[in-house]
Amino acid sequence: MLQALDQAIAAVRRLEADGLRAAQGAPAGGRLQLLREELAARRADVAAGDALDPEWVGRTVRSVAEWIPDEQLPLMARLGRIARLISAAP
Repeated sequence: MLQALDQAIAAVRRLEADGLRAAQGAPAGGRLQLLREELAARRADVAAGDALDPEWVGRTVRSVAEWIPDEQLPLMARLGRIARLISAAP
């Protein structure tokens, strides 16, 4: 799970550095910053031994899907991997 979170954080950082614009054309920097901060906080929780909240993951995936441009599938794939890991956890 930590690796999946790290990969998602790295993908967000790359998009921030590239100056991503949301699907609607507005700068996505603020949304990306919030997403990166949330992912980092959840990573810290998992590193401390806490379980990742499946509802948070679902809300996050749905939220990002609303504004991320279609060509940014790698970020959605990384978030999807986190969701799959949660659903596969005992």
